[in-house]
Amino acid sequence: MGDDFFIGYRVTTQNSQVYHENLSISKSMTPCNGIKTFSLTLPREPNDLLETTLQEHEEDFFTFATHQPLHLQSHQKIESQNQFSTETLTLPTQCYAVDFNDDFVTITLLK
Repeated sequence: MGDDFFIGYRVTTQNSQVYHENLSISKSMTPCNGIKTFSLTLPREPNDLLETTLQEHEEDFFTFATHQPLHLQSHQKIESQNQFSTETLTLPTQCYAVDFNDDFVTITLLK
C-alpha cells in the first residue's frame, strides 16, 4: 500500500534558456479521492526519496506527465534590434498514488 502525493512542475525560459525550474512534491495529509488512471514505474535505490527518484528519471516522468493537461504561457517583445521571449510551462499540481518498493516506485495519477 502506498501514499498519496501532490506533484506539480513549472519551468520558465527566457530567450530559450531555462530561467527558473520548480518541481513541487508534498505528501497528502489525507487520502486523495479519485480513480487511478495512468501509471509510471521507475527504478529506484532503496530509501531514495520520491523527489530524488523523479529527478534521476526526469525525462521519463515528464513524458508521463504530458498525458495530462499542461498550461503554456508565452510572451514576446520585439524591439528594433532585439527580440525577447518568455515561456512558462506548468504541470498543474495533482494528486498521485505512489507505491514504493525497494527496487522501484509506481506513480499513478488519480482523477
